[in-house]
Amino acid sequence: MAVVVGDGFLARLSACRVKPEQLPAAFDGVRFAFYGRMSTSTFQDAQTSRAWQRAVAEELIDGIGSVVAEFFDVGVSRRWSWQDRSEAAALLAAAADPDRDFDAVVVGEYERAFHGDQFREVVSGLNALGVAVWLPEAGGPVELGSPVHEALMVLLGAQAQREVARARQRVLAAMRSQTRLQGRFLGGRPPYGYRLVDGGRHPNPVHGRWGRRVRVLAPDPVTAPWVRWMFAERARGRTVASLARELNERGVVCPSGADPERNTHRSGERWIVRTVAMILENPRYTGRQVWNRSSTTGHGSGGRAGGRGSGALRYNPISEWEVSERIAHEPLVDDETFVAVQGMRVAKRAKDGEVRRYLLAGLVVCGLCGRRMDGHWVHGRAGYRCRHGFTSVKRRSDGAPRNLYVREDHLLEALPHLLVRTAGPVQEGVGKELVDQVREQRLQIHYNDRRLEIRPAPLTMKTVEPARRSVQPTLELEWCADEKVAEI
Repeated sequence: MAVVVGDGFLARLSACRVKPEQLPAAFDGVRFAFYGRMSTSTFQDAQTSRAWQRAVAEELIDGIGSVVAEFFDVGVSRRWSWQDRSEAAALLAAAADPDRDFDAVVVGEYERAFHGDQFREVVSGLNALGVAVWLPEAGGPVELGSPVHEALMVLLGAQAQREVARARQRVLAAMRSQTRLQGRFLGGRPPYGYRLVDGGRHPNPVHGRWGRRVRVLAPDPVTAPWVRWMFAERARGRTVASLARELNERGVVCPSGADPERNTHRSGERWIVRTVAMILENPRYTGRQVWNRSSTTGHGSGGRAGGRGSGALRYNPISEWEVSERIAHEPLVDDETFVAVQGMRVAKRAKDGEVRRYLLAGLVVCGLCGRRMDGHWVHGRAGYRCRHGFTSVKRRSDGAPRNLYVREDHLLEALPHLLVRTAGPVQEGVGKELVDQVREQRLQIHYNDRRLEIRPAPLTMKTVEPARRSVQPTLELEWCADEKVAEI
C-alpha cells in the first residue's frame, strides 16, 4: 500500500473535502524574492529557522503576491555587509538584472537581514533598481521618504545593535565564569599532547536530562611524552630551533599531522620553530583551563565557518586572560618548569647591567635564506646576524656561510636613502623616527653581505598597491669590504 506523507497527504485530504469548482482561482500578483539568514550552522537548525522566517514573510504578503525566489544565508553574522554574504550578494546581483523574475523583496525579520546602517544602503540601492522591500515590522513596503518609516528604521537599527551587544556580553560573561569557576573546556582544537575524553554528565540539569555530556582534556599517550620532552629540554637551555630540528629528524608527527581533521589549514608535513615556541608558551599544559588568550576582530568575506570573526589574530595581554581557579586536567609540566621556560624568552641584563635594545628588531631579513636576522651585540654595539643551520629547523647545507652579520649603525645610515627610493620624501628624523616609518609602511630590510634591499613584508603584499610591489630599491654597500662576517 502506498504511503503519502507531508504536503501530499494534506493536499489529498483537502481535495476530498472541497469540490474543485469551489476552489479559488490562482492569484497572479506581485512576485517576491524572500531573504532570510541564520548566524550559525552548528547550533541552529537551518530548516527550522528558514521555515519560521518564510512563514512570517508569506503571512505579510498573503493576498498580495507569492514568493518566486529564495535567498537564505547560513552561518553568516548580521554584521557582515550584504556584499560579503553569498546569498545576499546573489540577491543584489539578481535585482540588478533587467530580466529578473521578482518585483519586490520580502524579509521575515528585520534583525535577520540588517544591522546598524545596512538597511538604508540596501533599500536605497534596491529602490533605485525598482525593487521594493517589504518588512513585517512596517506592515508592508518600506518608504524611505516617510517620517514614520524613517523613525521606525532608526528604532529597529538601534534595537538590533542593542541585541547584539547584550548577547555578546551575556555569552562572554558565561564563558568567563565557566572557565574560572568550573574549568570547563569551551571548545576548539585540543592542545597538542591532549585528547578529548568523556567528562561525565553535563552540569546543566536540563542538558543532563537530555543525555548531554561534557568533554575534558586528557593526556594523549602518543604525543604527551613529546610535550614533556620539549619542556624538559628547553629548561636545560636548548634552543627552540634545535628542538624543532630533532623532532623532524626523529619523525615525530607535528600537531597538524596528529589531528588533520581539525587542522585542514596546515600541511602536517613537519615541525617549524613557531609551532614549538607556541607549545612552550601555552599555560594549559600546567593543568589549568585558560580562555581569551587571543581574539579576532573584523567580519567579511573569508570568515570562519559559523560566522566568527575573520580579522587578524590578536594576542591579548595576560591581564585579560581567564584562568581556572583549580586544576582542570592532568598537567604535562609543573609550574616551576613552565615559569622557568617563559623566563628564558625575557630580555636579560648584560654583564654591565644594561638591557640591550635593537631598533630594527624583526625588520632585518637575511638575503641568503629569507629568515629574520637575530639581534646580536658585539664590540659594544648592536648588530644583526643570521646563523644558518643553528637557529632554523633545516640544517645548514654544504657551502653555505656560517654567519652573516651587519651593524645596526650602518643600516640606520643607509635607511634614509632606501626610504626615499621606496616611498618618496622621507619625514625628517633619525634613528627611531626612521624605523617607525619602516614599520608603518610594513617594509623589510634585506641584506646579503653586499647589497641592501627594502621590500614590502610578504604577509602584507596583498595590501600593497601594485605599483609598489615591483619596487625593490637596492643599495650597494661600500663598507662591506672591511666589515666582514663576525665569527662568534
